Amino acid sequence: MGEFESVVREIVREELAAARGVPAAYSLSAKSIGAAVRAECARAGKNRSELAEALGVSRPTIAGRLSGAYEFKQGELEKIADLLGITPYNIVESACLGQRIHSETADQSEVARVFNRDAWAQPSRARARRK
Repeated sequence: MGEFESVVREIVREELAAARGVPAAYSLSAKSIGAAVRAECARAGKNRSELAEALGVSRPTIAGRLSGAYEFKQGELEKIADLLGITPYNIVESACLGQRIHSETADQSEVARVFNRDAWAQPSRARARRK
């Protein structure tokens, strides 16, 4: 683990420790960082070509980084943050949030209750006559 990543993880732990449902030892994957960069680029209206140009790398390299196959380097995250008008911490914070949301499991009984009911279903004729 690089020095930058360890410092960022420590900052994230300190900032998010008080938030409910955030584990103390949060592990960020290359995939979650890539997803956060994609999300932040979409918010800023930047495409992969602009990202590749800002980093001075090819589009296939950007594709590999955004998919999580390869990790972003510290300098790359700083350049991306400059391009998007945010800080590298914002990217890491976005990755933490995304990873936390995708790791939570929904209560299956609640999912079944909400989604298995047909909101447009008509009442049976027998129930309709009783009214």
